[in-house]
Amino acid sequence: MKSPISNLQSLTDEFTAAFPAQLRGPRTIGREAEHPLVDASGAFVDVSELLPQLAAPGDLKPKYDAVNPDQLVELSGRDFSYALEVGRGTIEINTRPCADLFQVEQCYQAALARLQQAADPRDWRVLGYGIQPVSPPSLPLLTPKQRYQALLDRMGDEWFWYAVTASDQAQIDIARPELLTQLNTGLLMAPVIIALCANSPVVGGQLLGFASTREGHMCSTTPFDQRHGMPITAYDSIEEFIARLAKLDVLLRREGPRLLPDWGRFDEKMRAGQVDFDDFLLHDHYIWHSARLRTAYATVELRPACQQPGDENMAACALCLGLTEAAEAIHAFVAERLGPNYWLRMRSWHRSVITSGLAAPEPAQDFLETILRLAEDAVAARGLGEEVYFAPLWQRLDKKENPAQRMRRVFLKEGMKGLLESVWVR
Repeated sequence: MKSPISNLQSLTDEFTAAFPAQLRGPRTIGREAEHPLVDASGAFVDVSELLPQLAAPGDLKPKYDAVNPDQLVELSGRDFSYALEVGRGTIEINTRPCADLFQVEQCYQAALARLQQAADPRDWRVLGYGIQPVSPPSLPLLTPKQRYQALLDRMGDEWFWYAVTASDQAQIDIARPELLTQLNTGLLMAPVIIALCANSPVVGGQLLGFASTREGHMCSTTPFDQRHGMPITAYDSIEEFIARLAKLDVLLRREGPRLLPDWGRFDEKMRAGQVDFDDFLLHDHYIWHSARLRTAYATVELRPACQQPGDENMAACALCLGLTEAAEAIHAFVAERLGPNYWLRMRSWHRSVITSGLAAPEPAQDFLETILRLAEDAVAARGLGEEVYFAPLWQRLDKKENPAQRMRRVFLKEGMKGLLESVWVR
């Protein structure tokens, strides 16, 4: 083990040192786009069967599981990579860090086209949707990686939910002086992102009462809900942020290349000199709050968007970039408009938008419009023309209907066949 960490200050210092003292230029952005794949009936398919074909052109480097070296788990290239997800029926496309949203879309579309080309001969469909629509959370969906079995042993059946969800996450680079602002604002914007980008009302072939079932279940109906969504209060400092994460139970511990279940609290292990910085990063990796600071990339990761419909697939990515660029102004606006209890009011709205999407009453008049305008203006100020990607977001706000509300309406009228047709990425 590396040098053990036994106090909070040294852990905080090492964490913050992973971020640059200042931005090296305009913010770069990367996208993590998770896509469910299904057969013609909507049931999940095993995406690992596509990896050899995806690798065939020879431009992607294979990566194998550390415990099962015969298991191919990732293909990585210059512009994008494919990775197996917790669920057998979900594949993740990761773009490289890009200078602008146009580059993100170019990298993503190249990866998506190859994926579609591999899936089409099998009559498999790539979905722009935030969850497996037909196959319920269950053991058959779980990718057989050793760490996933360890998490199943630790979390029980709740872990199966991670095998069906499909999010659209953004990684945006940030600097050390803005860590607290970006973390708190990213968390504060969870209901904004969900209101505009929820897209998972149907799972297991039925409506479960959420616009974002992935957020609805994980933030409210699981014993691990404290690891998701918005924390109860904002953070006062990065040291306090680290301290609060350290009070949560550890889920996994390392034993050579293996990850095994663990039930201890991180801060207790730290005081006993039993953990190092890598152990904290492992602990942090399995805390899924709506915004996370990622030391590996020196980014803020914004997590709560469901995967977006195919013809609007850049909407969440553009929104996340705008919220990050305008973080200081947006945080000040929310605090001024909602008053001293603004965090609690946003948490209340968070619960409402998870259920109702854009049909949920806003916490103040023209609230979403103002935030969306601040975000778009901040992206426009980059001078690259990226604000064109905001068009679907404005259309959703104007209609008061996000993708989840649209899919709910389609499902009630046309059933599963209609929903699959609507979210099939062609």
